[in-house]
Amino acid sequence: MNTPLPDGDAVDEPPGTRAEATELSADDADRFLADARGDEAIESARRRRWAKQIIEESTSVLATLHACLGNETFLILETGERVAGEIFALGENYVQVRTSAATRWISLDCVIAVEVDVRVTADPAAFDASEGLLVEVLEDLVAEELPIALTLSGGTVLTGLPLSVGTAVRLELSNTGRIAVIEVARIEMILLPNPQQG
Repeated sequence: MNTPLPDGDAVDEPPGTRAEATELSADDADRFLADARGDEAIESARRRRWAKQIIEESTSVLATLHACLGNETFLILETGERVAGEIFALGENYVQVRTSAATRWISLDCVIAVEVDVRVTADPAAFDASEGLLVEVLEDLVAEELPIALTLSGGTVLTGLPLSVGTAVRLELSNTGRIAVIEVARIEMILLPNPQQG
């Protein structure tokens, strides 16, 4: 076949050139698709590794506690105490733990570790605190006039009847005739004994 030139002359093409070009194009397309599939597999594996790393890096004690709601869990506190019980609720700055003997509200700042079943998977994006603040728990306990035990920073435990709460709690100490005034920010745990079943 002759290919016309711009000035009207024709150039003879060697026989078979067009067929070879078509065959070369098909081979190139196959190679391109294979390369694209390989690149896609590498990128997919990279995305999976990245997502796993993000989850591992962003998993926190808070996200783990959220994943444990309704389950028996062990908490390790700054004081070294190990608290076991059902994770019953999460507030903005506390976790509520229940056992048959008592209900505890523990400041999240004091929880340094959580021991969980290996099947527990934390989702850092899932946490939604609907239970409020520790100071609101204290306000409810004041209103209900229930005797409590407060664990303070450093490990001191005070028991008595909470009388009022603001930035500090006024606690009528059991069997002393005295009142303690305690900074709310220094309260690590509130313990409310469950009524004895008789």
